[in-house]
Amino acid sequence: MTNCRGKLLSVALFLTLIIGPLLPKAYADSVDLETGRDIFHKHCQACHGDKGDGKTFAANALNPPPKNFTSEKSKKELTEKRMIQSVTEGRKGTAMMPWKSNLSQKEIRAVVSYIRQKLMKL
Repeated sequence: MTNCRGKLLSVALFLTLIIGPLLPKAYADSVDLETGRDIFHKHCQACHGDKGDGKTFAANALNPPPKNFTSEKSKKELTEKRMIQSVTEGRKGTAMMPWKSNLSQKEIRAVVSYIRQKLMKL
């Protein structure tokens, strides 16, 4: 019994050392995606739509229309860097406004991560 308990403790210690460092990042990623989702639904959904496809009532009045994140063209063109720049500074000649006064860099990265992982499914 003692030998078995010792082996279990050794395995638990080993797993803690191997898996432990991964847990904070995984937790941080899920928190960032939750934050990104909340920001998207609060600030971006009206123009870009629930699914990120740009199919909204607002899109009918905007020229050019809001970006459709689900299109193959967008998936190819929109790098993470470009998206962060667009959210931060806005897009000249479009209705995309700059969000740097309203969102922190961490929040901007969170909403871009959410769009890329959950809507664009990259």
